[in-house]
Amino acid sequence: MKIEDVLNDLQSDSIKNIIIDTDAYNEIDDQYAIAYAMRSPERINILAFCAAPFYNNRSASFADGMLKSYNEIFKITSLTDANCQIPVYKGSEAPLEAADKPVESEAADRIAELVLGSEKPIYIVAIGAATNVASAIIKYPEIVDKCAVIWFGGHALHYHNTDEFNLSGDLIAAQVLLDSGIPLLQMPCFGVCTEFLTTIPELEHYMSGKNPLCDYLLDVTRNYTDQPFGWSKVIWDVTAIGVFTTPEAYEMVIMPRPIVTADKTYSFDMARAPYIYVRKLWRDAIYADMFTKLTEI
Repeated sequence: MKIEDVLNDLQSDSIKNIIIDTDAYNEIDDQYAIAYAMRSPERINILAFCAAPFYNNRSASFADGMLKSYNEIFKITSLTDANCQIPVYKGSEAPLEAADKPVESEAADRIAELVLGSEKPIYIVAIGAATNVASAIIKYPEIVDKCAVIWFGGHALHYHNTDEFNLSGDLIAAQVLLDSGIPLLQMPCFGVCTEFLTTIPELEHYMSGKNPLCDYLLDVTRNYTDQPFGWSKVIWDVTAIGVFTTPEAYEMVIMPRPIVTADKTYSFDMARAPYIYVRKLWRDAIYADMFTKLTEI
């Protein structure tokens, strides 16, 4: 896939085949993203979910984070659609140790199987540490020509570092994404997606009491802070779904992809392969579309 074709396709109203690779239990944003994608069949056809690993105060280890994410995916999909038949695959239990050594997992193998078996391009939406996706690229390099990656990772290119949670969760995996030449869109965290703020009162106004899914999302959001007064929250990963549902809300440009250094900063080489960089987003259209779809009975 040429990067220009990816950009044109994203800006069209065609239905995209996607795989969502998600650390669903890490925070509260993946839950919204999963449900929003499932409620957007006019733009999105979800082929599979893959459980991405994470390690922080909500998990005992990288492997534990993956298993918690695996279970959370089922919770969200069942609340969104009690008859959901979308397959869910377990992911990596450890980060990459080297850029030429994949971490074996069901998710990495199924990603490659789906991509190589498809006649249409597939978009891999990576909204956690990119271990599963990078492992699929390392183990099956031929997938680079048959898919594209929407990557929520790193900070804006003008930021003083790129020490962001998904990137830091597996630095080598992020480097593989950027170095492999796979068609790639970067959704930066600080400096771009920090625009995607909401508050508990706004969420309550649009979602409270609408259905069990909305009530669950509200509960996990309320429970995420012990200081709700004046509190706002970026629902980060929804922005990676919004590129399919509301592409008009994004300023996307094609430019040479950066190099991620070992100390988690960017380096630049104008001869690098091009990629799509999201330079700005407008939150209102995305939230309006998401609220409309999540509150449907």
